[in-house]
Amino acid sequence: MARPSRRRAAVALALVAGLGGGLLAPATAGAATTAHVPAAVQPLPGEWWWSAMGVDELHRKGTGKGVTVAVIDGPIDSSVPELRGRVASSRSFCNDPRRGTDFVKRSPRATGKDAEHATSMAALIAGSGKGTGPGGRGIRGIAPDATIRHYAVSYLAADGSYRCGVKLPDGTEQNQAIADAIRQAAVDGADVISISLVSNFTASMVGALQAAYGHDAIVVAGTPNENVVPQWPGLGNGVLLVNTVDRQARIPSFAVQGSPFISLTAPGKDVMAASYDASGWHSETVASGSSIATALVSGGIAALRSAYPSATSGQILHAVKDNVGLRKSGSGYETWFRRVGTDLPPVRTANKAYGWGIFDPTDAVAVDPTTLPKDNPFVREGAAEEPSVAEVAAAMGLAGASASASPTPSASASSAPAASTSDADTAQDSGTPWLPVGIGVVVVALLAAGGVALARRSRAPGPIDPSHPDPSRTDEVATGDPTSQGAVGAEGRKH
Repeated sequence: MARPSRRRAAVALALVAGLGGGLLAPATAGAATTAHVPAAVQPLPGEWWWSAMGVDELHRKGTGKGVTVAVIDGPIDSSVPELRGRVASSRSFCNDPRRGTDFVKRSPRATGKDAEHATSMAALIAGSGKGTGPGGRGIRGIAPDATIRHYAVSYLAADGSYRCGVKLPDGTEQNQAIADAIRQAAVDGADVISISLVSNFTASMVGALQAAYGHDAIVVAGTPNENVVPQWPGLGNGVLLVNTVDRQARIPSFAVQGSPFISLTAPGKDVMAASYDASGWHSETVASGSSIATALVSGGIAALRSAYPSATSGQILHAVKDNVGLRKSGSGYETWFRRVGTDLPPVRTANKAYGWGIFDPTDAVAVDPTTLPKDNPFVREGAAEEPSVAEVAAAMGLAGASASASPTPSASASSAPAASTSDADTAQDSGTPWLPVGIGVVVVALLAAGGVALARRSRAPGPIDPSHPDPSRTDEVATGDPTSQGAVGAEGRKH
């Protein structure tokens, strides 16, 4: 792919908050506990994803025990009830602006709004279910027994932007911090690296990804909360790039509507993700954003890895890609949270909005991944991809193994799919060459992919009709109620 232009850029956190009604006063903090809440509880608002993804069933095989998830984000508050005893380490890669050019690192821990994003992401991955919500309930992590290692690469500034401290002469400090954190997480033994933020390209990210693949880590990254093209590190070859769906399995209006680089989608709208205000931590706050989807995919993969500790990263990814949610709909099939029915066909090509489909760890865990190939099936072919197919394979100890690499999108759409596949969604992405995300993040617009196997949903979930393979068709993406998605927080900023 063409590299994004190298302008000075600030890191943009990928979560967009949408408050779900009034906030309750926080409950009195109780004793520290490492036990997670029993499954048989009435869901709170924003916990719809738990049953939709069948997490109770997933936990019968894997809960993340013995698996380390690196959370690369802002500073964290590991004292909230959900995270007590779950954050093994915390490190900052950002400089303290009060120390000028001394380059003294900031504290990786904080409280209040500065710590809100990272704390929420870690809780969605490994939260105990204990919190400040009704009855002392909190966020239930999808991998409650996983170990969190935290790396701070972005801090909330007074103007509402996110920064990393004193800028280096070339303005790349923040991008470098992400790359350094990825590399350090790999060295520290992370099995999954979760990155719920977007940034500009820096060459050091390419080497950092190779280091992660060399340590058998799976890298998961989020998309922007705008209908623009994705950014780094999600554009790195082999990274699992995650987009958002709502509870009807539709793409929300704040999400990326079409990019050939999407790998998977996952729940990210109206999810219980917590928040901070002047009175403290509120576990029951409902929010929306691709950060949430990214955290759920990261945690779900941690649960899978705990169920099959001898499986390699590539084998786990093959199980994920081959077992996305799918169900019969009319004369065809549609993407869904679970695999419903028997004799479901494989998804042969990716969709620009959903990628290969909705992440379904509960059905993926039913498949023994140790029998599957060891390469990364999300790697894209193409001379401009970074890292290249050969570099990814070499880092994984599989030099020359590129048989399952996905083709790189070309400038023109492919021909219509055969009658055995579904409608092609070949709408072109925005032709705008410079697209802002956060503060100063710029990217080069990407070109659309060819024919796909899953059609995007319209306002009501609809079937995929294999009898109308019209490559010029553009399905409408549901937008829902704009007041409940991507809403600004109480301070007027997106987070």
